[in-house]
Parts: sequence; structure tokens; C-alpha cells
Amino acid sequence: MKQCASDIKRERNENHIPNIAGEGCYLKQLPAPTNTDACLLWSDGISPNERVFYHQTLCSARRAANFLTLGPIPRDSLDINLASQYDHSTELFKGKNEVVLQEETLGCTTFRRLRNTRDLSPEKIIPLKHPLHIGGLREKPSPNSVKLMNIGPHTPLTNPGYSRQTGDGNFFNY
Repeated sequence: MKQCASDIKRERNENHIPNIAGEGCYLKQLPAPTNTDACLLWSDGISPNERVFYHQTLCSARRAANFLTLGPIPRDSLDINLASQYDHSTELFKGKNEVVLQEETLGCTTFRRLRNTRDLSPEKIIPLKHPLHIGGLREKPSPNSVKLMNIGPHTPLTNPGYSRQTGDGNFFNY
């Protein structure tokens, strides 16, 4: 059985719509509260019955009529067993609960969310704590290099100076 560890940090989603973009898409926007103040939560200043109306759980968002599911959603117990992490050739005589363990249970990142969380982007590691990016040429090309000459049909690919002719071997200068 594979042991997966996710490096993505997640925190609780405070929004009224869960983040299930990896599972599918909405054909039409869900109703949103009229509170547009950025410093307040979406549920501040509205009545409890409006809060229940606007708030979507993971299950209610997945079962919404305008939510189109994308991805390999299991339809029955056979699909769940086939999607498990159990490998019969290497893990013989496992318990009944270990045979049906899914990737989400083991901590692997999949298309499906188990909790209403949002992903936090990992911080970029900046060497020496300085954001300056040093790039460009690794070495300075020699001005005497033949490769820096203008390209043409009669450009020699030898060092500048005297060379031998192919026909009779005489020296000539470019």
C-alpha cells in the first residue's frame, strides 16, 4: 500500500461556496450574499435564515442542479474497490478495512475534497533572502570566435587566419 504525504498546506475555507473546482464546474453561479465589505465575513449582518440559504456544504454543492461533475466519480462499491490503493500481488491477507482504503484517506492529493478547505500556495524559497534573480550568460564569448561571425554560405567554421585549400593544400588567408 502506498503511503502518500501532501506538501500542500490547507486552511479552513471561510467563503460561502466550497472550493470544489477540481471535481467539476458550475453551469450557473450560485446565489451570493449582498454583503460586499471586504473586512467583514460573508455571514456578518445577515439573518440566520439567509445564512442557511447562502451557505453551501460540500454535499449540497456537489448535488446542486447546476453543478456538472467531471472526473472518475465512483458509482457503486465495485468502483470504490477498484480505486483503492490495495495491491493483491504484494499485500496478501489484509483486513477488510485496509482493502478499500482510498487515496484521500491515505493523504494523497486527488480531485475530491473531504473537508471544506482551500489550498495555500507554498512560499518560494529565496536564496540568501534576496529576491534578485541573476541570469544571463554563463561565460563571456570570445570576440575571435568563428561562431560569432555573420552567417552566410561562405563563412568558414575554422579559426580565423591561414587555412589549407581542399583541392591542392595551398595556404590562404580569409
